[in-house]
Amino acid sequence: MGTGMTEAGGSASESREFELKLEFDPPDRAEIEAHPLLAAANAEKQTLISVYFDTDDLALRKASVALRVRKIGTRYVQAIKGMDGSAQLFDRPEWEHEVAGREPDLSLAAGTSLEPLLTEPVRTALRPLFGTRIERTVYRLPSNGSDVEVAFDEGEIEAAERWCPVHELELELKQGNPAELFHLARSLAAVVPLRLAVKTKAERGYELVEDAVQPIEKATRVELDQNMTCRQAFRAIAQNCLRQIIANAPGVCAGEAEALHQMRVGLRRLRAAIAVFAKEVADSEQERIKGELKWITNELGPARDLDVFAADVLKPLGKSHTDTDHAETRRIFAENRAKAYAAAIGSVRSDRFRSLLLDVAEWIEVGPWTADASLSARRERPVKTHAAKVLAKMRKYIRKKGTELREIDAEKRHKLRIKAKNLRYAIEFFAGVLPDDQKAKRREAALSALRELQDTLGALNDMAQREALIANGHELGEHAALLASKEADVQELLERAEAAHASFAKVKSFWN
Repeated sequence: MGTGMTEAGGSASESREFELKLEFDPPDRAEIEAHPLLAAANAEKQTLISVYFDTDDLALRKASVALRVRKIGTRYVQAIKGMDGSAQLFDRPEWEHEVAGREPDLSLAAGTSLEPLLTEPVRTALRPLFGTRIERTVYRLPSNGSDVEVAFDEGEIEAAERWCPVHELELELKQGNPAELFHLARSLAAVVPLRLAVKTKAERGYELVEDAVQPIEKATRVELDQNMTCRQAFRAIAQNCLRQIIANAPGVCAGEAEALHQMRVGLRRLRAAIAVFAKEVADSEQERIKGELKWITNELGPARDLDVFAADVLKPLGKSHTDTDHAETRRIFAENRAKAYAAAIGSVRSDRFRSLLLDVAEWIEVGPWTADASLSARRERPVKTHAAKVLAKMRKYIRKKGTELREIDAEKRHKLRIKAKNLRYAIEFFAGVLPDDQKAKRREAALSALRELQDTLGALNDMAQREALIANGHELGEHAALLASKEADVQELLERAEAAHASFAKVKSFWN
């Protein structure tokens, strides 16, 4: 879907499509179409046959650009789209033109994100890479003065010998208030379970090309610049974090340990972003959103703890003992992990989690904080000014508290670890705001020291958790005792943590 198309030979003009993509289960389609809003509207059916072009070494993919030619009836439409996962989730740049045939017209790339990539070798090497065949049913709905297009897309994406099905509901704002998209999404989601999705058909096609069975989404750089306001920066950061959470949900449901870990990273990053901009986004929804994010983080916690137990206890045991030596340990572990993952998967598949994702997306985009006049001054302040203030405050706390590592207990060390992690996330968020080369070196030095501090404090916390298993009589406790913390290990980690803290404390500010 998209707007802003010009006739063949016309000059490129960028449009932006604001849309929500929702996935549904095929048996639920009839119930969705029976919704009063859709049942009362006229439907237009289309067959869309699309081909995506790139080079064998995926030059366009690496630059986060998609080039597509789509056949709609007897017409051919070329589209150039931004495909950067770190960019806006719901508002993507797009350039469309009607073209003469099934091959792309590269003369129409002028002024688009594709133009800089079109070296002569790339032009020569472009070829069809994968395709889609979609049966689309479109409804046009007026909604409180806004104009919304609702499209059912069902079909498949094909790449060489691989394919995947498509069952998507796309809500696109043609004109008006973005809040209407969320209002409509909630109304439809009340009928059947709808899952907020973030990956485009192009991204899914490339995953087939790359034979990514269950792709894992790690944190990506947030593209900020010095001219952004706090409102713009928070929205970009929060959407980047939300994408990481949503993109890893299928992997969690498949029982993938790394996907669960990365979903938790996304959740922690989002909670850190809210803390960093707490006063700028202070509204009636903030505490509820934070509470729900904490809920799902905690729901994933037991499964993650057992994955860490496997890495820290079972893997070392496997190197020093035969499989039969600790068969009972492994049996108990497998049972506990299966239960923990069943609970985590149940939570990710729950109505509560699906609603949470829509709630967070709506709050980021059109929450009360975006229109509260009392927050205007804070909201529209340059993000560079805000970043300097926040980083200085967080740095001061860690420099002070880190001098007490040997005096504080395990709980306080864990709190310090969380603060160090949040500062690391904040520095990563604001990297694009502080581009000076000399200060970039300081920034990387600070990040390196914070990672080491976080890792060593994390290892100390894991030791404390294993001691707690033993003390509380957990059925894995006696086996955890095999690698219970030794005083020598604790002292070594404390020394490493102190050294990391000292390195961090020496780094001069890189935000002024």
